[in-house]
Amino acid sequence: MNFPLFVARRIRNTHETSFSKTVTYVGIGTISLGICIILVAFSILFGFKNAIIQKITNFSGDLRISQISGNHSLSESPMQRNEAWEKTIRKHPYVDHLQAHVQKPGILVGDQGLAGVVIKGIGADMPLAQVKQNIIAGSGQMNKGQSIILSQELAQQLKVRVNGSLILYFLSQPNRPRKVQVQGIYETGLEELDKLFVLADRDWVQKMNGYTADSIGTYEIYLKQPVDLNIAANRLTKTLDPTWKLETKVELFPALFDWMQMLDRNIVIFISLLLIVACFNLIATLWVLIMERIPMVGLLKALGSSASQIRSIFWWNGFFILLRGLLIGNILAMGFCWLQATYHLIPLDPVNYYMNAVPIHWDWLTWVWVNLGTCALVSIIIYIPTHFINKIDPQTAINYKN
Repeated sequence: MNFPLFVARRIRNTHETSFSKTVTYVGIGTISLGICIILVAFSILFGFKNAIIQKITNFSGDLRISQISGNHSLSESPMQRNEAWEKTIRKHPYVDHLQAHVQKPGILVGDQGLAGVVIKGIGADMPLAQVKQNIIAGSGQMNKGQSIILSQELAQQLKVRVNGSLILYFLSQPNRPRKVQVQGIYETGLEELDKLFVLADRDWVQKMNGYTADSIGTYEIYLKQPVDLNIAANRLTKTLDPTWKLETKVELFPALFDWMQMLDRNIVIFISLLLIVACFNLIATLWVLIMERIPMVGLLKALGSSASQIRSIFWWNGFFILLRGLLIGNILAMGFCWLQATYHLIPLDPVNYYMNAVPIHWDWLTWVWVNLGTCALVSIIIYIPTHFINKIDPQTAINYKN
């Protein structure tokens, strides 16, 4: 029989004074609130990061391959399609699919405004589901000819709706205006994309650029998940033509990824403070429980129990409080995350946060590690107040309440 565990269980089931009960409930509440906030914070953090990365990836791919040149404008340098290389890459274990695009800068003019844009030509190798993911009005099916899909931000700026018409001027051909029809409206919530890109048929954009059918602007590669981005980039770089260059989505959108790294640092500081508060509260709780039972400590010492056995009794007492706090905290966190993921109770301003509601990502491995890490840390910390037991004299302790 484990003597300290047996006594700790009996203590837990006895009627304590109202003060020690209150302190115990405060300890349980502190642990519950702390672990709940930590789990919710991780779920929201991963939700933000995954939502933003998904939006970026959905629009621009994980990797982009383009022609090496000194051209730093929005108009791409043409590159020759390599069908043999494309077949090889599509069979690569890291690659989900490959797309070819053509870009051309221009100016869209409406009845009540104009906007500088980049026309991105997409083809049949871009899955329809990928386009439809961000469509909020009209069709995501790209028609041949002079049809475009523009963002909600541009549609509001140009005061145009689905099936409306705009005049498009390509910067390389300013004297040849073209009438285009709005076929659909998309919204990613990312200002860097929404204020700039307009989707059109690739063959048409190729023609406007003066490209041949086998000339494109860029390749976009979508990786299978989970695959390490840097490892995949290094492997695929070895297959490239010497005149091509490969860029990752981190290199293409450094500001967004720097912002997400800043979020990581803030969350680490925030969670560290929560754990420190939870540890100190549990130490205080255990200290009160020891002070309440000084006569019992003296009696156990007088009966021959070692100081380490008595310390273990109170350690188990603190561990029971920790487990109850963890259980309640996990239930609260799961409930909140489920409600937010299902009903979007907390809205956000997409202008500042890139999405309409607080996102939730269920990463069960993170939840397991948070619980195990909290258990390990707090279990070590609660040994601190039990060392006070070594200083208790049995005779003085027995007569403590007198």
